[in-house]
Amino acid sequence: MKLLVVSASAGAGHTRAAQAVEEAARAAGHEASHVDVLDFAATAYKKAYVGSYLKMVDRAPALWGYLYKSSDRLERGVADRLGRFLDKVNFASFRAFVRESGADAVVATHFLPPQLFASKRARGRDLFPLGLVVTDFDVHAFWVQKTVDTYFVASEELRAVLGGRGIPEERIQVTGIPILSAFGGAPDAGAIRASLSLSPDVPTVLLMGGGAGVGAMLDAARAVLDAGNVQLLAVAGRNAELREALQALAPRPPSRVVALGFVDRIWELMAVSDLAVTKSGGLTTAECLAMRLPMVVRDPIPGQEERNCDALLEGGAGVRANGLASLRFKVAALLGDRGRLLAMREAARRMSRPRAAADVVDAMTRRV
Repeated sequence: MKLLVVSASAGAGHTRAAQAVEEAARAAGHEASHVDVLDFAATAYKKAYVGSYLKMVDRAPALWGYLYKSSDRLERGVADRLGRFLDKVNFASFRAFVRESGADAVVATHFLPPQLFASKRARGRDLFPLGLVVTDFDVHAFWVQKTVDTYFVASEELRAVLGGRGIPEERIQVTGIPILSAFGGAPDAGAIRASLSLSPDVPTVLLMGGGAGVGAMLDAARAVLDAGNVQLLAVAGRNAELREALQALAPRPPSRVVALGFVDRIWELMAVSDLAVTKSGGLTTAECLAMRLPMVVRDPIPGQEERNCDALLEGGAGVRANGLASLRFKVAALLGDRGRLLAMREAARRMSRPRAAADVVDAMTRRV
């Protein structure tokens, strides 16, 4: 099979899911390639499409939550109207690229690519096998694309939700959210601890969310350190200012801070951590579950993050912290209760689907 995987760089999760599907396809002996649909748009359009979302969730999360909820209504035809509008934007080069790619099947990890083909497919054109991977533990109305052949969702509940929105359940497969195969492996925890000079006798907490800004991450780091003796692995991403500020924190031993920049093997940090303090993006959530890592979700953004958090709470693999005092309390309580942490690890194992990417590829193979 020659598989084309299409993402949209509106949040890193869609890209990471696409990379996982591409990896799984190649591992299965197929030819696979990955493109970002927004690379085919005008620069100004791409900047506006991505930038407006990122700025809103960062600076006005309540507004984002309102828009997310108010637009989640199929009866208004929101997705159809948006699709017709996008058809008028210059994505003709993308549609031509897909037609000329020679792909036997296409998998999208964002709702935009299927929207761009929706009107053509409704008229009987461009009928290549088309799969759509939902990258959260929630399905917004924008994802409901009736010309998609196969949906891939995170849970049985989402199968029911999509079914209730008019998608035949035989076209919906519960695979989980695709993640790289390394998250389903067993890294050498001893060697990783040694490389980071971590003590096996002090709890290790992984703090993620460099995109949250310097102040927010520093406050979260201080709250975790105030929870008791802890080794804090703090991931600053490409934010050099944040990494420097985190490294300058000087907790009383045996507590310590290991400030890290961009990490391309985050599963290794997860393998040596007792607890993750993080936002609840769909991919981050799926990755932690695969690594059986309990989560404290701090101040989830209204919308998909909040609904991902709900799934964790219902499944028993995470808790929610609202504000810094709550974060400090939750971390201290969990680190002081090894039995509960073990129960949360088991809950994460039950919720995890580390083979999601391979299952997506297998399903698309059967459609070719």
